[in-house]
Amino acid sequence: MPSAGTGRRASGRSTWFSRPRRAAISLWAMAVLILTLAGCATGSADEAHIAETREATQGAVLPEVQATNIVKEFFKPTSTPLPTMTPAPTLATLTLATQIGSDNRPLNEPGSVPQGSQVYAVAELHDLSEGQTVTAVWTTSSGGEVGRSQVPVDRSLSATWVPLQWVANVGYGNYAVYIYVDDKLLNSLVFTVN
Repeated sequence: MPSAGTGRRASGRSTWFSRPRRAAISLWAMAVLILTLAGCATGSADEAHIAETREATQGAVLPEVQATNIVKEFFKPTSTPLPTMTPAPTLATLTLATQIGSDNRPLNEPGSVPQGSQVYAVAELHDLSEGQTVTAVWTTSSGGEVGRSQVPVDRSLSATWVPLQWVANVGYGNYAVYIYVDDKLLNSLVFTVN
């Protein structure tokens, strides 16, 4: 029986990519690659030994970098501490007195002040600092100033009584005293001169 055609076409490859030619091209490409890499390598064995010694004496850098990164990643940086704030002075008690004791506490608290008499605005203050000034501003009921007394603070005190003296050489009526530490108003008290 005669053989029939299988329908396979003859190869259209040219002889350009024949097996021996492909081998030659591959060898040529490898030679170029080897020459290129050899051209990149410079220096001698002595230079390589010097570089190797220099690198060996520097010590390991990676553990230090890792430790730094661990600290940065897991621990917040230490913040700058805030300045210590000096507590503001506070007024605990404000009263009038015609007499004060040796510790500056009021000995009596009159309901009204006799005209022409000496009177004290006695303030119990906390957290006073050296250099501050306690001031009493004495006014009429309409706000007109009729007197002013000041006491400088010569040392820091956690609690103290401060007497602020005034002579009531004014007419009859209602008056007020305002207590300041430096420029800060702490409180006021209304009283009558009779």
